[in-house]
Amino acid sequence: MSVSLKETFLYFAYGSNLLKKRIRINNPSAHFIGIGKLDNHHLDFIKYSENWRGSSATIVPVEGCHVWGAVWQLDIIDMPALDIQEGVDTNWYFPKTVDIVTLHGETLQCRTYQQTVNPVPCKKIDELPEERRPSSTYLECILTGATECQLPNDYIQNLRKIPHNGNEASPKMIEKLKN
Repeated sequence: MSVSLKETFLYFAYGSNLLKKRIRINNPSAHFIGIGKLDNHHLDFIKYSENWRGSSATIVPVEGCHVWGAVWQLDIIDMPALDIQEGVDTNWYFPKTVDIVTLHGETLQCRTYQQTVNPVPCKKIDELPEERRPSSTYLECILTGATECQLPNDYIQNLRKIPHNGNEASPKMIEKLKN
């Protein structure tokens, strides 16, 4: 019996791809490895997404801050689909390799994405300006995914403080999330 070894990569998700259903829409090989922390970065929102009808999440380098997220293992053949989903081809996000520290203290090198336009970080996430707020659908996707992945409770409580803009995602996006 021959064993087929697929090439894979690790991906750190901190936004809507925390949700298992969401990441597997375009990346069926996604396998949840666990959770980890990205040090010296801050979760923020800046660019408006028509699909989500609100701003999408990004990470911004900020000394002394951290972002919790999910570590996924994906087949290397899914990387182009992930890049397209993240808008690399339209210069929305750029990929970067980051060190993620797991709950067991292990450091993993993961691919993640940062928006090409980064805001001056909002000092308090609950004071996010109206024009930078995510839609209710997007925020719910993040919160449900954070709970599903079992991110630390204090981090989830901080996510709950993020105000949304009152909009729902586009019907097309809502339909994708239902399937």
